[in-house]
Amino acid sequence: MNVTIPYTPRKQQAFIHTELDKHRFSVLCCHRRFGKTVMLINHLIKSCMTNNNHQPRFAYIAPTYSQAKKIAWDYLKHYTKNLPNTKYNETELRADFFNGSRIQLLSSENPDSIRGIYLDGAVIDEASQVSRELIDEVIRPALSDRKGYAIFIGTPKGKNDFYDLYHSAPDRKGWTRFLYKASETGILDDEELELAKQDMAETEFEQ
Repeated sequence: MNVTIPYTPRKQQAFIHTELDKHRFSVLCCHRRFGKTVMLINHLIKSCMTNNNHQPRFAYIAPTYSQAKKIAWDYLKHYTKNLPNTKYNETELRADFFNGSRIQLLSSENPDSIRGIYLDGAVIDEASQVSRELIDEVIRPALSDRKGYAIFIGTPKGKNDFYDLYHSAPDRKGWTRFLYKASETGILDDEELELAKQDMAETEFEQ
């Protein structure tokens, strides 16, 4: 069956999609308005369509339920609207697809919603706000039996667990990392960056 997803990635996003398929664990440090959530919701959808495991399960995990619903739920429904026989569960923030695969939006504030499930892949958004204990004790075991992948995304926010993940990635087997700065991608034009620099404190702008 041929299906069309209404998504055209920017050149940086297209490159990242290709690289994510080569590594099991990825850390993405990207500037605001890069399009991280759209890119990775579509990566999860692609995984659902191409994974050959029995009833593949994928998760988008945000720090809070409210963030997951506000940031990702509309994107998930929009980009899967052309897939036949897709069923949406608004209460559980879940999309079930014709081939038995599923994407569910979860929050780190409710570890029991993740504990005990299996995952073929997971996106951990705003990873600086998700505890390392949850990642190591709940999310990582959920990936083990299927040897699923994990993608940690966020923006700089001081020296925290996300900072440590980013800097340790080159030394860990199966890991990769990406850094995209607003001053380098061209997604936000120079005039907007200059205006932002005027309006923000230097540390906020650099973040």
